Amino acid sequence: MVWSWPAQAQELFGAIALGRKSDRFGYSYDWQNPTQANQKALRECGSPDCQVVLTFHGGCGAVAEGPSRTGLGTGKTRSLAEQAALQVCNEPGCRVTVWACNSR
Repeated sequence: MVWSWPAQAQELFGAIALGRKSDRFGYSYDWQNPTQANQKALRECGSPDCQVVLTFHGGCGAVAEGPSRTGLGTGKTRSLAEQAALQVCNEPGCRVTVWACNSR
């Protein structure tokens, strides 16, 4: 007998990539595994200096950037992920620059 999880029980993955020198970003969501999510985010970013800065499962991920700091955050909703990223950035001028959410 073969067992499998129902489709709705499978966790989905997303990722965010940043290119700090090129000022580019890429994101992905709803991938079956973190490797696929990371690869898609890097392709979307599209510059040799791009690096995956955040991989998340379920829920959402966000990046906040300020003059000298970057904050990464995850949460069950976009709002919670953004709040978490802003708390980590924690300097005047921080703002959310990119976010992504899985559908489940």
